[in-house]
Amino acid sequence: MAKIVPLHQVDSLLMPLADGASLRVTRFLESPRVAVTLHGPGGGDVGGVLLQSDRARLLASWLVRMADASEAGWMPEVHRPARRRS
Repeated sequence: MAKIVPLHQVDSLLMPLADGASLRVTRFLESPRVAVTLHGPGGGDVGGVLLQSDRARLLASWLVRMADASEAGWMPEVHRPARRRS
């Protein structure tokens, strides 16, 4: 079984999510890695990943690309007249 070691919280970033869950991003002080962890509503650890700095940058670029694409493809709901049945 894996050993769970709490990380320092000095310069971590926290994003609140729905229903009290949160996403935390923490850099390692001793190596070029970043931890991305999910925490449940009660503060319990749900899971996460450790990324080398180059992979963290790649993930960040993917998130930006997907966010841009989702905004570009999003159209506000248009009120259309109801179809007439024949």
